[in-house]
Amino acid sequence: MQDLVYRQRQQNDSRDTVIWLGDSGVSIKATTLMDKERLREMFSRLSSETIYRRFHLPYSQVPERILALMLNVDHHDNEAFLAVVGEEVVGHAMYVRLDNERCAEVAFVVEDGWQSKGIGKLLLSQIAEKARARGVEYFTGGVLEGNQRVLDLLDAVFGEVRYVMSAGLYQFRVPLRTLKPTTEPVRMLRRAV
Repeated sequence: MQDLVYRQRQQNDSRDTVIWLGDSGVSIKATTLMDKERLREMFSRLSSETIYRRFHLPYSQVPERILALMLNVDHHDNEAFLAVVGEEVVGHAMYVRLDNERCAEVAFVVEDGWQSKGIGKLLLSQIAEKARARGVEYFTGGVLEGNQRVLDLLDAVFGEVRYVMSAGLYQFRVPLRTLKPTTEPVRMLRRAV
């Protein structure tokens, strides 16, 4: 496996996380409305199983209103990040602060070919760090029964994860204070096949 380099850089007053794989990098960046087509393209490359696991619905095509929600963020009460390789979006993570201002719902998806390569860990770690800096203390969310990869990912990123199973859905709650250091996902990042 190639040596990987992890670094932060400033670009246009926004902080990007860049992981270099040889000559190409995987960058984590905040979304903008200008990312709509690239995000739509990523969803067109996802398997129906991955779409179902992300939205808990069998979309054949992700609706426009959902794309708008995933991109239209205020960078405080809701935030969204993209994982980008070259010009292609390969992952998306977001949180939305709930009525209880200390808690936010989190959701994320990684393109099939990039799953189990470290992108999910990096996205989830970065969005959790940003949320914690903005006063969010807990993430909540739902994971379909049988989606062991996401349950394992939560355990890998957070030191404490609580689950309640109801009607085929794990409802989880993680305290952001238990976020593990982000250097581990970077060392484990591997090139997608």
